[in-house]
Amino acid sequence: MASDGSHLATKPMSDVFTTSDLLMLILRPLVDANSLSTLLSLSSVSTQFQQLLASDPVWRELCRQRWKTKWGFCPRWEKALADYAVWNRDVTDEVKGGTDNTPHNTYKGGNFWRLRYISEEQDSTRQNILIEELNKLVFDFRFWIGHPTVVDERIVVKSGLLNSASTDVRFAPSSSNIANDWWSARGVLTGHPCNESGVEWFLDEASGIIQWGFPPDLWPQGIVRRLDTWGWEIRNPNVVLRAIEPLLSSEGKYEIEETGLKCKLAKINAQSDEDNQEETNNVNSYLWKDLLDDLENVPLRNSPTVNGYPVTADLPRLFLDQFRV
Repeated sequence: MASDGSHLATKPMSDVFTTSDLLMLILRPLVDANSLSTLLSLSSVSTQFQQLLASDPVWRELCRQRWKTKWGFCPRWEKALADYAVWNRDVTDEVKGGTDNTPHNTYKGGNFWRLRYISEEQDSTRQNILIEELNKLVFDFRFWIGHPTVVDERIVVKSGLLNSASTDVRFAPSSSNIANDWWSARGVLTGHPCNESGVEWFLDEASGIIQWGFPPDLWPQGIVRRLDTWGWEIRNPNVVLRAIEPLLSSEGKYEIEETGLKCKLAKINAQSDEDNQEETNNVNSYLWKDLLDDLENVPLRNSPTVNGYPVTADLPRLFLDQFRV
């Protein structure tokens, strides 16, 4: 008589998966930058799943997958690894000594990576840049409006976003940083496309309003804002600057291989200026993909006609919505 296999179902389903290694093999393909809600829903499958989903290995992978899609992955990942090494050493010493003397109590109990994930998510919502952050960043400087060209007897002004005017703009601190009525920090701006010294910047940290130029003559007021990528942008009616992705130290290059364009940036920066300018513009374009994908060809306001056609310009929609042209 053939068996119906009922004798195999002698244990509750929750006891089938009993090893964390097996569960981790099942979970790993599911872990990506947007899988947190899906993974948390699996906690109801079994006690073993619930315990594993609360473990550091799972949250470490969640951190890596989430952060590698965001600006600043390199230093964020490297700092987390360094902090984890310190935390792990302190916890080990605490267990050996039987005392609670670790300075990292926030991450006690095996929750380091979960709490670091939450901490970075919370920080990503911060809109005001810290002065210390601004001083450390290097910016890619681009004009909204580029040079005019002739297309089918029409004058078309190409987007200035297609090429970098400078990829080494820095907002350096100043020794005479005394707050004023409208600014809380000031300093020297280097790397400006004008190639002249003496450009100063002024920032109101609370509002994010920033302005630069040759005092008392300053270029139009701008704003510092946080991007959805977690990066930083500065824009005014003339130009837009975006912080260039910080790179990882040499010992961490393996971790960045999966991020593609960021890895190419590291190689390009090692080349000479003569060899890499065009390639740098292309590779850095990932910083500008949202704006470049949003370009529209529109007539310039109050522009003369040429051969019966209005002069048009390639501009992103957000620029058209925010500034008059």
